[in-house]
This record gives sequence, structure tokens and C-alpha cells, in this order.
Amino acid sequence: MSAEDRVNILLVDDQPAKLITYEVILGQLGDTLIKASSAREALAHLLRTEIAVVLIDVCMPELDGFELATMIREHPRYRHIAIIFVSAIQISDLDHLRGYEAGAVDYVPVPVVPEVLRAKVRIFAELYRKTRALERLNAELERHVAERTAALEASTARLRESEQRRSLALAAGRMGSWDWDLGSGDSIWDEGQCRICGVDPGTFVPGAAAVEALVHPEDRERVWRAAGQAAASGTPYHTEFRIVRPDGETRWCVAAGAPGLAEAGGRRLSGVTHDITERKRAEQALLELNRDLERRIEARTRERETALAQLFEAQKLDTIGQLTGGVAHDFNNLLMAVLGSLELLEKRLPADDARGHRLLDNAVQGAQRGAALTQRLLAFARRQELRPETVAVAALVEGMEGLLERALGPSVRIETALPADLPPIQIDPNQFELALLNLAVNARDAMPVGGTLTLRGRAEPAGPDGKPGAHVRIGVADTGIGMDAATLAKATEPFFTTKGPGKGTGLGLSMVQGLVAQSGGALRVASTPGQGTSVDLWLPAARPAPAPAPVPVPPPAPLAAVPACTVLVVDDDGLVRTGTAAMLEDLGHVALEASSAREALALLEAERGIDVVVTDHAMPGMTGLALAHQLRDTRPGLPVILATGYAELPTGEGEPAVPRLSKPFTQEELAVMIAGVLVPAGVG
Repeated sequence: MSAEDRVNILLVDDQPAKLITYEVILGQLGDTLIKASSAREALAHLLRTEIAVVLIDVCMPELDGFELATMIREHPRYRHIAIIFVSAIQISDLDHLRGYEAGAVDYVPVPVVPEVLRAKVRIFAELYRKTRALERLNAELERHVAERTAALEASTARLRESEQRRSLALAAGRMGSWDWDLGSGDSIWDEGQCRICGVDPGTFVPGAAAVEALVHPEDRERVWRAAGQAAASGTPYHTEFRIVRPDGETRWCVAAGAPGLAEAGGRRLSGVTHDITERKRAEQALLELNRDLERRIEARTRERETALAQLFEAQKLDTIGQLTGGVAHDFNNLLMAVLGSLELLEKRLPADDARGHRLLDNAVQGAQRGAALTQRLLAFARRQELRPETVAVAALVEGMEGLLERALGPSVRIETALPADLPPIQIDPNQFELALLNLAVNARDAMPVGGTLTLRGRAEPAGPDGKPGAHVRIGVADTGIGMDAATLAKATEPFFTTKGPGKGTGLGLSMVQGLVAQSGGALRVASTPGQGTSVDLWLPAARPAPAPAPVPVPPPAPLAAVPACTVLVVDDDGLVRTGTAAMLEDLGHVALEASSAREALALLEAERGIDVVVTDHAMPGMTGLALAHQLRDTRPGLPVILATGYAELPTGEGEPAVPRLSKPFTQEELAVMIAGVLVPAGVG
């Protein structure tokens, strides 16, 4: 960008870090960025510098963004400057109205999306550049007109007594003079007039018919009428019109004259013609540019409204995910307490109490089903470790039939056609369940009066489009309203939905497509209006694992070989803490309890005989992982076990992983984990 085209952009914010951020984002535009940390400094820059765009933070000390914008607008020099507000707080409709009344042209919310901010600033900077260029062009045109007018007046003064009309046009260059007898229709033209009309002054005779032929057909009546009115009233004659030259070129002219008396006593008009074609072209170019800018601003406005709607849906989905993850985490702790207590209770029931054991088994099964549901909720919230496994599709679908029935309701019938010998697939089972549930819910919404959902599967020797390798084709079909070709083409696009506002995020099918693609497969969607929709998931069949060579495996150390020790249990949930301590005491260990990491550190300082620490991760104040890292420095030989339902835990680069025990865990899993951290490999 040349120095002449570079414009000044003023960035106003009382926070230096944000000013640096805006400078980095807008530096790619190539314009000059001026920073101001207060309204006073911004006004100083405005008074001594020509500014194209002002980016203002809404909340600032002394003067806020609205007051600064009002002061800028009151200055005549910056009455039309583009002002963009940046706000890190929730802006209400009244705030928007106040901002627009103060002169703002747009709002940008924080956190700022770099591409959006650059696009907005680029539009108004480009508009400023175009306006400045057009002003220079208008000034140049006005200068030319002034020069031509001055030359005309000077020539008129010098040559008034002889050959006024011809010499005037020659001096003006693009002007010509004429004398028009309204009675006979004949005219007298000088060379300049002939030059404008593109005719040969040596051969052209400006009779009435010849002159009329040169005037554009759409302008003839108006030109004639204006001439007659000027002659009749004795007022000056002035009109714009088009001419069509003999070579076919159309040009714009303006004619000005004064009425007078002809020699025969009739009326006549004498005057000059100025070729204003270049000015008209510039005006047309300006008009087209303004229209183009209006179209672009309208398109940007639509894009902004669409982006805001999509952002709202994404934020809503994220909020639901966070809420779901929190509920699932708390429910996980409850199940931990329930399962642990049931396991200890089972040991205390008499062996001959068949009814008691049966009731206890029912309670355990119910708690285990709750644990499985919790894992699905954590997977939805992306707080569970997601790893691909070898999955038997028929067994997985059978296990989630109850969930599907509850999600679809009584008006939708479920039919399955999944052969028992269907090859397994390699995929994350929780994500796969979530994908099938998404497809089922989409199918339900497409069948408002009920219908049939069919889950089918078959083995394929190759993938879609001839992709080599055995595949499993899993289809989900409904008997709903279907989609037309235009809707089907956009069905997998993120945020595209046919549901009303607030009824769908447009992410379900795109999430399914992303899972299938990451698993090495492909998604195919077919639909016919009125006949339903079919979604096929093509997934590679799992390769059979090679049989491992027989290797003598030493028997694991018996749990009885683990001597009684002192274990510190750290958990902010009293039920979980008490249940875990009861399991440890039942195993013969001594259990100490702490409700927080800080309480645990104090207890470890007082009790030096603690052998193992079992800690929860999600605790207020200090997390379990932070506690483990601190103990690695202060008590390097003390084993720490992290008991948590979360999987994606932050770890320091280069630090060893902390042994983890997934909630809810059994007494046997707890005993094995303690044996693993206390008994060295090969001992016992």
C-alpha cells in the first residue's frame, strides 16, 4: 500500500494489553495505527491528525466510550468519521441505541474475533479511502471547470468585439459556441461546437433537421421545450442533454445561453455548450461505488447477524455441556458412595439370606446402570477420556435400546436389523452411542406424527466410492418428511438446521460426520421429500488382533501380601470420603480423612507415618493433581493415587503421570491400585 493510500486508525482503550492486541490484529491492514489510552489523549490525536476510523472501548475512566463518541461527532471535522465500539460486557438494546445515537457505526464484542474485527475496520477504512479519492476527483473536476470558466470569461472579455463565439470555444478547449434562430431552426456553430458533436466543421450544415438528429431521442422534446420557454420569457437558457455523434458515441453536454432578437424580428438564442461527459462518468462511478458499498455493508450486516445467531447457539450448547458435566460429576460421587457401601454390605449379609442377596444385587445393577449413564453424560460434556475400542455394533445398540426408547417416545417404533455376526468396528463407544442418539433424535423430529426408525447393519467388502478394505455399513432410516435437494446439500454443514430458533443447534449431523471421518469412515445421507431420510455410516471393520505368543506370566502378588498401612483419603464429598475410608478399613488398613488439599497438607505435616494418599481431583481451593505435584516436591517418596471421573487432566511437561483410579471404583480396584504403588514389581 502506498503512503498516499494509507489512512490513520485511532485505537482508544485504557488497557495497554488490549491496545497491543488490536495493533497485532489490525497490523495486517497496512494502515497507520495510533494508540490512545484515554479519551483526553484520543481527542488530542483527533485535533492534530486526520483519522479514518476510531475503535473505542465502551468502559473507560474519566470519559466512557459513549461520551467520547458524542464529543467526536460534535466536532464538524469528524461529523462523518466511522466509530466502532468494543465492549467486554453484555450490551443491552438500550446500550446499542445509545451507542448509535452517539454516532457509532458498529459494535464488536470481547473476546474479539480477529477476522471479524479486521473485516469491519477494513470496510470503513476502504470507504474512507474511496471517499477521499472521490473528493480529490471532485476537486480536480471543479478545478478544471473553474479553469475552463475562467478561461471562457477571460476570452469573452478580450474578444467581445470580434469573433466571440468561435474564439471562446477554441480557448475553452471542450466548449463550443452557437447561435440558434428559433424561427427558422437554423444554427451557426463554431469549430468548438462541431468538435463536441463529432462533425466536420467544413462540411456540416447545422440546419434544424441535422441538429435534431444529433440530440438524443429521449432528450429532444425537453431541449426544444426549454429553448422555447427561454425565448418566450426572455430568461437565460440552461439545460443538460445527451448527444449521439455520427460514430455512435453518446456524450453528455450542458448548454447555456441568452435569448435575443433575430435580424428578421424573430427570437434567437446565443450561448455555449460544454462537454461534461467525464464529470458524468465520475458521478456514475461514484454512484456505483456507493451502491456497491451499500450492498457490501448489507451483506456484512447479514453475515454478522448470522454469526451472532450461530455464536449464541454454540454458547448455549457449551453451557449445556458444562452443566451436564457438573451434574454427572456430582452424580458420579453419589454412585461411588452407593456402590462402595453396597459392596461392603454384601460381605456382611449372611450367606443363606437369598432374598437379601437378591435385593442387594438389584441395587448394585441399578447403581452400575447409573454409572454407565454418567459416563455417557461425561462423554457429552467432553470430560471423559475418549479412546477407540473394538465395538460389537449389535451388542452396543442392544445395550442402549432403553435410552433410545425414552428419547424417541411412544409414537416412534424402533426396528433393528443388525446381524449377530456383524464384524466389529474400531471406534470410541461413548461417542458412537452419542452419534446414534443424535441421529435418532433428528429422525424423531422429522416424524412429528410418529413413524418407524430402522437401525440396520451389513458387512461390505469395500468402502464407499471403492475405498479398499472391509467396512461395516450402519444405517439409520426414518419415515419422516424428508428433505429436498437444496436442504440435503447443506444438511451436514455446521450450524445448518431446518428447525426454528432455539430448537436446534445445527451441530448434530456435523458432529456425527466428524466422528465418522476421524474414525476413517464416511457419511452418506439420502432423502426424498415425503418419504423419509436415510443416514449411512461407513466404518472400517476392526482388524483382528494377532494372537500373542505364549509368554510365561508370573502370578500377581496376592493382596494379602500388602501389609497394613495408613492411607490418607482426601475428598470434599463426605459420602465419598467416608465410603472410601470404610473400604480401606475393611481391607485392614488405617484410614485418615481430609476434606480439602490444605487440610491434607496439614495432616501430612502432623502425621509422618502416612504411607499412601488417595485424593479426588475436582476440589475447591487446590485440585488433587496440584496436591500430587506439591507432594512430589515435599514428600517425594509418598505414593499418590488420583481418584476421579475426569480424564483430560492437565499435566506439566516432562512430569511423570499420577496413578489414576476411575470413579466409581470397587474395593478390589482400590486394593489392586494400593498394591501397585506399594509392592514393587516382582516382589511377593
